[in-house]
Amino acid sequence: MAPVSTRSMAKSDESYVFERFTPKKRIRSSLRRSKGEAKRQRHQGEEDVLVAHFGEEHIAGVRACQRTLEETCTRLLSLADQVETFLQEDVNEKARGDIEAFCGKARLLVRSKLQKQYQKMIDDALSPTYTPPTKVSDLTGFWEMVEIQIHQTDESFKSLLALKNNNWVEAERTIATKALKPKTLNKPTITKTTTSKGIEAAKARAERMRLFKEKMKAQKAEMQQKENAFTVEIQ
Repeated sequence: MAPVSTRSMAKSDESYVFERFTPKKRIRSSLRRSKGEAKRQRHQGEEDVLVAHFGEEHIAGVRACQRTLEETCTRLLSLADQVETFLQEDVNEKARGDIEAFCGKARLLVRSKLQKQYQKMIDDALSPTYTPPTKVSDLTGFWEMVEIQIHQTDESFKSLLALKNNNWVEAERTIATKALKPKTLNKPTITKTTTSKGIEAAKARAERMRLFKEKMKAQKAEMQQKENAFTVEIQ
């Protein structure tokens, strides 16, 4: 192999530098930076408008709900994809049915309850023109309800994973038979303060649920009214 002269190498380097930093490429690079900066400034401007309208505390709460939603959707869809790969193994019919049911329920939960209903509530909470205004307490109230289904999905995943690790054979449940002796249970001491706190917490949850149901009913009536008006215009 013929050696490459230092002069030709220097020339090659100069050509690369020239091609890499031609005026046209410098202009494109500058335009990309300008567009990125303009987008960032536009986003910051929109955020400032929302903070001025709703207040910093409201916006921070809504953004936290948005992050929780995105993280939960990603996690549940990842679980569904992981469980779906179990079908490639030699599983029995019952296990196959459980796997398919899990994937369907997890994806439906994400698609219907989270990405559709909850995301709409978050969007409404950031809309200055939406009435009645959606508060952060509305978002947390809805999340408390849907969190029960999320927990059930997590438990189903754990059960399927345990079944997989046991070669798709359900573990036999053994119940130990022991002589039961009557036990004297010490009743917990319930103070007046503890009782009142529990009652107040229950009342607060009930009030949040009532307000949330009224809000959902109003939204449904509004959508129905718009559909009826649209139908009349067509006729």
